[in-house]
Amino acid sequence: MIIEAKGYASLKRFTAHLSTGGTLRVPDDSTVGSVLKKLQVPSDFMVVTMINGRHGTLDQRLEPGDKLVFFPPLEGG
Repeated sequence: MIIEAKGYASLKRFTAHLSTGGTLRVPDDSTVGSVLKKLQVPSDFMVVTMINGRHGTLDQRLEPGDKLVFFPPLEGG
């Protein structure tokens, strides 16, 4: 299936190689975690994930056409 993936901030480098729009072909049973692994995001990195604009979890299954975005946790003061 085809999804869109985009990393932000310090995680942007993991999706920089994707075509315009961030399209990525993944197996039909892919989860957020398996896509991050495919993109070679180290498992010890803390990431916040969003699927189609809603909070996602690493074990959440993706559907064709989903848009996955991920970024490091934000801190403020």
